[in-house]
Amino acid sequence: MSEPVVIDPEALIEQAKAVLRANDVNGIFVKPGTYQYPHQWNWDAALVALGLSHFDRPRAEQEIRSLLKGQWKDGMLPHVVYHNGASDYFPTPDFWQIERSPNAPEGVLTSGIVQPPLLATCVRLMHERAPDREASLAFVREIYPALYRWHRWLRTARDPENTGLVAIVHPWESGTDNAARFVEPMIRVIPTRVPAYQRKDFLHVREDERPIQAEYQRFIYLIDLFRQWGYDQETIYARSPFLVQDTLFNALMYRAQRDLRALAAELGEPTEEFDEWLATTRYAYNARLWSEEHGLYFAYDLRARRVLEENGCATFIPLFAGLASERQARRLVEEHLLNPEEYAPDGTRYYVPSQAKNNLFFEPRRYWRGPVWIIINWMVMEGLRRYGYHELAETIRQHSLELVQKSGFMEYYDPRDGTGCGATGFSWTAALTIEMLAGQPVPA
Repeated sequence: MSEPVVIDPEALIEQAKAVLRANDVNGIFVKPGTYQYPHQWNWDAALVALGLSHFDRPRAEQEIRSLLKGQWKDGMLPHVVYHNGASDYFPTPDFWQIERSPNAPEGVLTSGIVQPPLLATCVRLMHERAPDREASLAFVREIYPALYRWHRWLRTARDPENTGLVAIVHPWESGTDNAARFVEPMIRVIPTRVPAYQRKDFLHVREDERPIQAEYQRFIYLIDLFRQWGYDQETIYARSPFLVQDTLFNALMYRAQRDLRALAAELGEPTEEFDEWLATTRYAYNARLWSEEHGLYFAYDLRARRVLEENGCATFIPLFAGLASERQARRLVEEHLLNPEEYAPDGTRYYVPSQAKNNLFFEPRRYWRGPVWIIINWMVMEGLRRYGYHELAETIRQHSLELVQKSGFMEYYDPRDGTGCGATGFSWTAALTIEMLAGQPVPA
């Protein structure tokens, strides 16, 4: 049995602040990591702003403004904004060829796909605890139109049939790129022509901690299809060989729409459309993605018209969103999260592995196939608090802080011994460390 790690909260907060400051690029944006990710990522920026808001609110607001500069004319908020042009990161801004779309922003280089819509949730968290509510409300009023347009784009471009569940068209859009729930639909993506490219992720991260080459080739093939189609969303939805209603993405969308509705109400904006969105999503999420047989939430493959029965950490994100009933929450926690064969420590030391340990695809050091991610721990922790599992939530909080104290602000961690993996100096790990030590519980 290893010795317990002593956590120094004040020192950890100061170290986390130092990471965010070190990763700040000219006061414009905070890059996600020291070397691996030199641009601004969508949901990373939301979490960075959340962390910054504890000690530098003007800089937190600037982070959000910078992200919104990349918003497309149709409302899409892309997953990467290339404020500083090219770098040793791939895909480079020119690889996306966004100029093929009439909706691409002018004078700003971005990617052509999205990431989970976490921004509205982080904005609401910042607003709820703002020391100057009037000034905070003025900022919310400033960015509200962009947030609304972003969510309306999701509900129309990615759910044209108004099912209540939006679809992702690329695994990168989930934020959990190589998660095992995408293995089956990605196998059916047959690359017929892959443009020339050179991976750059191995320059800074060990190869055995990153997605395998066969997956990466398919990632690039999908991007090439979208380029050829001029990023026309109707064509992409109709023809993309990968089309998945994802558990994590839709849970975060639901949560963000609840938070955006609360902000709209405070601004005196109409809320009826949000009420309709929330009702349809809540019904569809539980009707289609909940498995009564397994007591788990699963993603749904729209191309194959079948549920993707892979047990990974995304199944717990409905707790963060408030989508699960009390009975569903109890099954998720007692049958799975507390199960030592799946997620509870037994052969591992730390919560929450990103893949169930008894799953065929479990790899404790490979990206989203097993390592612990602080973002997932934070969401699961707050979800557990929502449903009254305060002791387990505190255990996960302590595990998260212990990982950071032991191995530094890493991208992810080996659940067996806490070894840090992936990118170093990882910004959202720093931001969420501040949030877990100085933040308030997530509002209902």
